[in-house]
Amino acid sequence: MLSIGAASGGYYAGLASEDYYHDGGEPPGQWTGRGAESFGLIGQVDKEAFLNLCEGFSPLGTARLVQNAGAENHRAGLDLTFSAPKSVSVLWSQADEATRKEIQEAHFEAVKKALSYLENEAAFTRRGKAGSEIEKCKLLIATFEHGTSRAQDPQLHTHCVTLNIGIREDGSTGTLETKAIFQHKMTAGALYRAEIAAQLENGLGLSAKRTEKNQTFEIEGVPQKLISEFSKRREAIEAAMKEQGATGASRAAYFTVSTREKKQHISREILFEKWQEAGREINFSTEQLLHRAPIRNKELETLFATQAAAQEVTQSQAHFTKKELIRRTA
Repeated sequence: MLSIGAASGGYYAGLASEDYYHDGGEPPGQWTGRGAESFGLIGQVDKEAFLNLCEGFSPLGTARLVQNAGAENHRAGLDLTFSAPKSVSVLWSQADEATRKEIQEAHFEAVKKALSYLENEAAFTRRGKAGSEIEKCKLLIATFEHGTSRAQDPQLHTHCVTLNIGIREDGSTGTLETKAIFQHKMTAGALYRAEIAAQLENGLGLSAKRTEKNQTFEIEGVPQKLISEFSKRREAIEAAMKEQGATGASRAAYFTVSTREKKQHISREILFEKWQEAGREINFSTEQLLHRAPIRNKELETLFATQAAAQEVTQSQAHFTKKELIRRTA
């Protein structure tokens, strides 16, 4: 799934520091986006460059990239968080190191696919008097992979800090017009899920079963008992909602924040040992799910999916948008 919230530069700067991941924390952040490439930002996120960009300055802090750079009301950007389905995270927690790496790579490839779509279709900045002109732009994105929920359960997800700086075609810069990003959120999330499912099926021979209820998928064969064991954070949110008689997605988002505990940073080595002990207790092994199936014809499957999506959407409406067709295809 994809969630969008305000980005806090100070929090993610802590994850961009060398001592954090050397001490067994999450992996170092990685730059992506054509805007990052324009500034020569490739590979690992540098803490100082990241902080400067969060404030609206150039990576070295020598130039203002937006009008209110350094001002108290300057927004650092948006946090686009892509979360793997729970069964994927549980499978990742039980796998050997090589398989875990493949799952992480599949997840990140899917994240980049969705971000590329957003950059192509939803990246805009304003210019001119009172921001009257809207132009396409390139994005600067710092990605931070996390592997746990606040309850220390396995939860593979990536925070994509999309900085509030758009680079126009002529090289000039301005703050982002973010409305389109929210409008394309559902389509980007669907593309992420479609891509990670394809990556896991083609690369590891897993079977991804679509769930109609919440428009996602789960990996067949991952025990529900283990999924429930590692869903303490979700249970806490649902319990708080039930106590207050709250329902709906907007209320769920509120209780996600209001029940949030301060996140502890524990070495992944320690967590994997703890998680895999739970798997051993029910005699679960990932080997029974990994089949290394032959690569499928992705282009042909996409063609069939697009045809089916077009037929589906035209049954209920005479007009539809490009993003709606892409979402339904995914």
